[in-house]
Amino acid sequence: MNSLAMINDANLKTFNEICGERFSEIDIDCLLIIIIDNLPPDALPHLAEQYHITGNEGWLQCQSDSDKRALIKKAIELHRYKGTKYALINVLKSLNINGDIKEWFEYDGDPFHFKIDIFLQNYAYNEKVFENLKKMIEEYKNVRSVLEEISIESQFNAVLNWATYTNAENEIMIG
Repeated sequence: MNSLAMINDANLKTFNEICGERFSEIDIDCLLIIIIDNLPPDALPHLAEQYHITGNEGWLQCQSDSDKRALIKKAIELHRYKGTKYALINVLKSLNINGDIKEWFEYDGDPFHFKIDIFLQNYAYNEKVFENLKKMIEEYKNVRSVLEEISIESQFNAVLNWATYTNAENEIMIG
């Protein structure tokens, strides 16, 4: 560690030695909140609160720690562009949700209305998730804009095990 004592003073040298011993024991990796991937999972909610992304601003939609970390990384950009189509697209992307936003002039709708088509892939979905998704969209949309419709297409990949049995003559041979 570099010397804190710039001048040749016995008190400052003693202070420097004490600080050197104490500070060398501190794990500074957890203090580097810029490197979000190094943070322990229990620190993420505190950082989310600091970046103002708790609740309806995306935190409720996060399904994993990687979703939470991605949302925290995008938080400043999301707040910078809040109220734009760009912010809506990016908040959905950071949560691994594919969405297509159509504004009123793209589908001959009423002025300042928009629709969102959401495609969920292996994403747990229920009424609560839908309500939270609507609230999140309300947080990031333009204040004058009106959400006209949300359509959700959900797809799950599953391994299916099939078995069949046919009995034509009531005679079974196992061999």
